[in-house]
Amino acid sequence: MRLLCHMLLLLCLAGAAMAQPPSMELLFAVEIRTGAAWDAAKPPGEQANFRAHSQHLARLRSEGRLAMGARYGDKGLLVLKAASAQEARALMDADPSMQSRTFSYELHEMRVFQPGWVGPAPAPS
Repeated sequence: MRLLCHMLLLLCLAGAAMAQPPSMELLFAVEIRTGAAWDAAKPPGEQANFRAHSQHLARLRSEGRLAMGARYGDKGLLVLKAASAQEARALMDADPSMQSRTFSYELHEMRVFQPGWVGPAPAPS
């Protein structure tokens, strides 16, 4: 009986060790601006690493890391999902356009106090 109890306890402990707690994903606002290497004489599509930047954002979206992306004025805004600010920075630093300084970014942790939804405007009826 004692052996059976020990075996059950070990199985429970092993199961608890293997069970992963749900990851706490945080949201980060990433404001993107033109960087030091931006060439004002060229349109955006002709900037260094612009296509690679778009591919990087598409990859983040397919991985579930990019919650939203938008442009306003001459800036861009991303909402990233990450476990930490360090992880969010690593995701942004992996973007070739950040590495080449075509773009730069500022990262801010978001503390949502009023949840909602942002999406395309509904079609007029």
